[in-house]
Amino acid sequence: MSTRRRFLRETGFAIGGTLASPLLSERATRAWLAAKQSGGLRAVQAGKVSVSPGIALPIEIPGVHLEFLRLRMPDGIHLAATLFLPEGASSVNRVPSILEILPYRKDDDRLGSDLDLQSFYARNDYAGLRVDVRGTGGSEGIPDDEYSVREHEDTLLIIDWLSRQPWCNGNVGMNGISYGAFNSVQIAAMNPPALKAIVAAAGTDDRYTDDVHYFGGALHLFENTWAVAMISSNAMPGAPDFRTDSRSAVDRFEAPPWILRWLREQVDGPYWRRGSLRPDYSRLRIPAFLVGGWLDGYHNFVPRIMKNAPAISKGLVGPWPHSYPDDAHPGPRIDFRRGLLLRWWDHWLKGRDTGILAEPKLSYYRMEWYPPALRLAELEDIPGEWRHLDSWPDSAFEPSERLFFRPAEGEDARGGEEKVGRCGALSGQSGRAASLELRYQPGVGSASKTWAPNGDGSYGLDQRADDARGLSFNTNPLREPVDILGFARARIFVSATAPVANWIVRLCDVAPDGTSVYVSKGVLNGTHRNSHRNPEALVPGQIHELEIGLHCTAWRFRRGHRVRVVANNADWPVVWPSPYTMTTTLYCGGDHPSHIELPIDSSRSLAAPEFRPPRVSEAAPGLEYEETPLVWQVTRDETSQSQTFRFERGSKTVKHPAGLTAEDAQVMVAKVADRDPANASLEVEAWYRVTIAGREVEARGEGVLRSTKNDFICEIDCTLRENRKVVRTRAWRDRAPRRLV
Repeated sequence: MSTRRRFLRETGFAIGGTLASPLLSERATRAWLAAKQSGGLRAVQAGKVSVSPGIALPIEIPGVHLEFLRLRMPDGIHLAATLFLPEGASSVNRVPSILEILPYRKDDDRLGSDLDLQSFYARNDYAGLRVDVRGTGGSEGIPDDEYSVREHEDTLLIIDWLSRQPWCNGNVGMNGISYGAFNSVQIAAMNPPALKAIVAAAGTDDRYTDDVHYFGGALHLFENTWAVAMISSNAMPGAPDFRTDSRSAVDRFEAPPWILRWLREQVDGPYWRRGSLRPDYSRLRIPAFLVGGWLDGYHNFVPRIMKNAPAISKGLVGPWPHSYPDDAHPGPRIDFRRGLLLRWWDHWLKGRDTGILAEPKLSYYRMEWYPPALRLAELEDIPGEWRHLDSWPDSAFEPSERLFFRPAEGEDARGGEEKVGRCGALSGQSGRAASLELRYQPGVGSASKTWAPNGDGSYGLDQRADDARGLSFNTNPLREPVDILGFARARIFVSATAPVANWIVRLCDVAPDGTSVYVSKGVLNGTHRNSHRNPEALVPGQIHELEIGLHCTAWRFRRGHRVRVVANNADWPVVWPSPYTMTTTLYCGGDHPSHIELPIDSSRSLAAPEFRPPRVSEAAPGLEYEETPLVWQVTRDETSQSQTFRFERGSKTVKHPAGLTAEDAQVMVAKVADRDPANASLEVEAWYRVTIAGREVEARGEGVLRSTKNDFICEIDCTLRENRKVVRTRAWRDRAPRRLV
């Protein structure tokens, strides 16, 4: 799947322990299951949740007692769950429980990473429970939306059920990365009595602005590959039997794709506030360990929650993409599990004094310039250093170092390739009144960083190609290093010849050789200048003041480098193009002193234990994944003045304990034309194919999202095949009016 699912597969290559024979026949598997469950389940009915055996996989892990369960909810729906118990857990030797609940299939797509993390918990005297969200994987029900009311109700019931188990000490934790971080924060804000602490990595506190939906009020483009990929994932029947005729397989096939609802929720409001902690941070009182990566789109929640929520919190932000700190690329990777995670759980769930609360509350990695590349394949570690504080400094949220935009002497008031680095200067003093025009080129942005790169996406190419097609402003070569920590903020005065326009402000680090490296960026749909709830059309020719917050970062600009700020009106294919051909104008100096505010970091790092590198685990026998080559192509047709972006990725399961093989893939094609940006398009094809016991089952989703000046038009088809014959198919067609997007 796309970004948010893809990283899950990559984290699951290693477990400490052994798996049972990886290629058992169906008869042998059922015999093995009967023998394993003849002694009865240790999980019992409690609260409003009853328990029965589920379909087990032939897996054995020394020191870990595995149970594959069906958890019956009060409405009769059964959720698929796997329980990882320490062998010694009992009513005499009670242990805490840690819950992870996801829509990513626990018995096939996510199996490796689940075995890795949950067996780690069990070996350290925790009961780990992994649950498939209602309507996904092996669970019954309808996947009506992400983070739905029913999903939250199920989660609260499961937490209560866990706390009442005879082998549980009554203390429950909740953890996860990405989707699992989102729902950990959401559930913690509901304060269930048995939930004592959470760990959330790569999460958010705002589903509207800080997720894969509306970036500063502009519609995400690239990340909609995830939305289509989830269609095929949810349509695939549960592993390991993949019964296409089951009641749950039929029911879930009728569920509308989530993206249809998102396209009708183009402005902020009750839909997005449900599941968002922001702005009412007072609801979070349960201790929270928050983890993020600067190369990811999901890290702003760390400083904002630590600043605003009353909960005891700890923060860790490294130079990572959408990954856990143990296995991120690029690094440096750290031994997060043993050095931090386990000590956090031991304190809150076992009542042990591990010393973790006596250490600095915040650890962050201050990055420095590195040679840019699409996947950073040749770069093992981002240059920089770890720093430690007891809190985020006020300057991280209220930057005070102003650098004003000043046009260069003799500047002809237009940005262009020949003017790169010469369009203007950054200065501590505002200058003469000036205006700089920029022709809107909707295909600009292909060198920029995508939202949440890990197994796919871009870490940012040399930014010069995009810098050349915007308005760029530079400092002189720095005489001394400049360090920043926090949210930079641009205040710009602009006008447009159209009623809708996006503004993108990028912060870059320019090396002496001219190479421009992405540091951070902010996006704002100009019609959202006063509110994300009530957009207002731009008045052509009227000057508007915009405040654009850039993503939080920690960076050192080295001596001899330049600070560069670039303003543009496109970030394609990251966000959807605004619909009008136009010219925008940026005003500088005089009564319109456009500038950027940098969060200068003058803090002194505190002493803290040194992070150790992660331990290397052995590859899991009987479980093996392979990645297919990534395709990332941007082509331009000068005759039509149009650009096409093509992206392909995929992976294969070549060994699995149940004897299955599988492959999943996505192909994305996006198009936009300079002369007609309203008619942009995105085509995504995603499929998931499994072969087991002589059967082939495939779920395929095909989605087309295109726009006109007035509407978004979405066409989605989903097909389920068995042995290449169509079992069922479903089509959705919808047209959503554009609300100044």
